[in-house]
Amino acid sequence: MKKLLLITFILTVLLVSILNAAGGITVTEKIKLVILPAKIGNGWNMDEVDYLLSILEEQALELGRFQLFPRADLEKILKERNLTELGVSEAVEIGKLGGSKYALLLTLTELSASWSSKTNSYQAVSRYTIKLYNIENGELLASKSMESTGSSKETSQKAISDALKSTASSIWLELRNIFKLEAYVKSIQGDKILLAGIDPKLAKVGFIFQIETATGVGYAKVTGYDKETGSVVAKFMYGERPEVYDVAQEFPTLPAHAGLGLSMFSGLFGLGVTAWTDASGEIPLPLYASMGTFIGEILGYTPVYLNVGVGMKLLEVDRFGGIVSGGISLIGLFDLNTTDFVGAIYGVFVGGVGTYEFNPKFGIYGGLGYNLYLGTSGPTGISFQLGVYF
Repeated sequence: MKKLLLITFILTVLLVSILNAAGGITVTEKIKLVILPAKIGNGWNMDEVDYLLSILEEQALELGRFQLFPRADLEKILKERNLTELGVSEAVEIGKLGGSKYALLLTLTELSASWSSKTNSYQAVSRYTIKLYNIENGELLASKSMESTGSSKETSQKAISDALKSTASSIWLELRNIFKLEAYVKSIQGDKILLAGIDPKLAKVGFIFQIETATGVGYAKVTGYDKETGSVVAKFMYGERPEVYDVAQEFPTLPAHAGLGLSMFSGLFGLGVTAWTDASGEIPLPLYASMGTFIGEILGYTPVYLNVGVGMKLLEVDRFGGIVSGGISLIGLFDLNTTDFVGAIYGVFVGGVGTYEFNPKFGIYGGLGYNLYLGTSGPTGISFQLGVYF
């Protein structure tokens, strides 16, 4: 029980830290960037480094705000100069050769994989540090040590590949948080806002901008592009209404929300994590999932529940939102005396979630649902949830 609660808490803290990562470089047009492996540590080989860089470049290009130094040219320079490790001076020099404005150095500390009897799968971990430098003066702009994991039930190499994909995604998220788009309000027509001063190709549909006003902040979501004026079209969401020439800065969000909350079912109180997507951007599917544990017993054992299905948004008015969900439900039963899994109860669930946003990253939610489990011994009834999401 304590371990489950601790895992739930740690997952939430990690999510909050990722979502609240901040940077300070504004972007109005494509930025020239060179990505360099500074130092390669234990467990890494050049094939894995090359695989990581290829994924990272693909994701960075997909983001649309970077012009990257061609990797073929980079490899040629490194080979000609017989460079195996790169420092700040080498990174600055190489960046200048390609006309880059910034250099991202990756120190790849460790990469390993091993079999885990607890998860019955191979578990891989990648540890690394990213450092961002200004090419013009060699100034260190950002530095962060990170860790990513991967898993596979088949081979350790597949677990490593999964960890490398996670590594690239984490670095991509950091780049988006550091290099934020910036524009200004050109015109306002009701809830329709035109943003100018930025290459409109950089602002994709679904991106959210935070607009600084004289009385506070407001939020607007990108809905398209106005060809006649060359402006980004956004819809006002909530907050303080902007005026012409107010500054709008990108407010990076993930394509999913996750929250920690209290739950109640069959007379038992519990703690769980709930997550759902917004069915746009990187995850276009309307997914819903919740997992947690209860303080008490079902059929004499400690229960752990898991709901997996779809969750479609039906309401979005100002700061309020509404989601309907449904899918498959499972209650796993554990014997705390032996920590053994003793069985499971299967069923289905339907319900709804109401949300209130303080900002596009943070809010509160409340859920009401009905769980029906198969068999006469399975508990059935109404479930409640209440918590905060990020």
